[in-house]
Amino acid sequence: MIVMEALQWANHKLKEHRDTDEETGHQLDSPMLDVEVLLASALGVSKSWLFTHFDHELRPHEQERFERMIERRILHEPVAYIVGEKEFYKRMFQVNRFTLIPRSATETLVEEALRIAKIPNSSTTWFADIGTGSGAIAVTLAAESGLPVIATDINNNTLALASQNAIQHSMESHIVFQQGDLLQPILEVLKCISQTNKPVPQHIILCANLPYLTTFQWQTAQSEMRDYEPCEALEAGMDGLDAYWKFFRQIFRARLELPLSLTTLIEIDPGQIGRIIPLIQHDFPNASPRILKDLDGFDRVVVTEL
Repeated sequence: MIVMEALQWANHKLKEHRDTDEETGHQLDSPMLDVEVLLASALGVSKSWLFTHFDHELRPHEQERFERMIERRILHEPVAYIVGEKEFYKRMFQVNRFTLIPRSATETLVEEALRIAKIPNSSTTWFADIGTGSGAIAVTLAAESGLPVIATDINNNTLALASQNAIQHSMESHIVFQQGDLLQPILEVLKCISQTNKPVPQHIILCANLPYLTTFQWQTAQSEMRDYEPCEALEAGMDGLDAYWKFFRQIFRARLELPLSLTTLIEIDPGQIGRIIPLIQHDFPNASPRILKDLDGFDRVVVTEL
């Protein structure tokens, strides 16, 4: 089988697929794009290489690997998990079943955090990435700004992968990875710093892409998400705001232990705008949250000075 034949065979197989357990059937989106990514990964080449080597003959083990990938995709396993990586902010990040797959919508949060960090005396500014997952946010912030980052996650498996991604992008010296529940590891790091002669941050930019799907959204999500991505990274109760309620309560209770200058950036579902602002103002009545739209024009990021 040559490259052209492999692309045509796989595209037809994915394009014609219909789930038999649903009344109307479920088609896979963008089959040819999926096929190109999977074949490039199976061959260990770039996508652009494929288009200049249509006559390249696949070796038996390459063809076998590619066919297994297509079978996994037919079962709706996300392409990112099949190839083991996903692009975010023009960098490739390793992903696995313990981590949420990075989304382009989250780049809005990163861009705003970087913009806020460009202030006078930025050398005293630190980032914090709460619930870091694959580490895509933390690594990107460190690489783009050169500023210190504290990255936290409750799951040691995700922290191990995030650490690998930091090493892959030569950012391990800029990021402190800490296991723990939401804000708690940040408080521990700050306490340790205060007991040394090291300068403490005067401004912390807290970035949090916590789970925000409602229970109903999770239960009715497409198979790619519901059957493969970790529920604990996506679902957060009946209104999807359980994690953020806990997050802002933690900040409120520990406010005196944090720098005077504190900014939070959180990612939400567009339908939560009417509920997230009262949630924040419950503990911080003088706060004036700002809403930012993602690249597709949806309300996605909430920025608040606390």
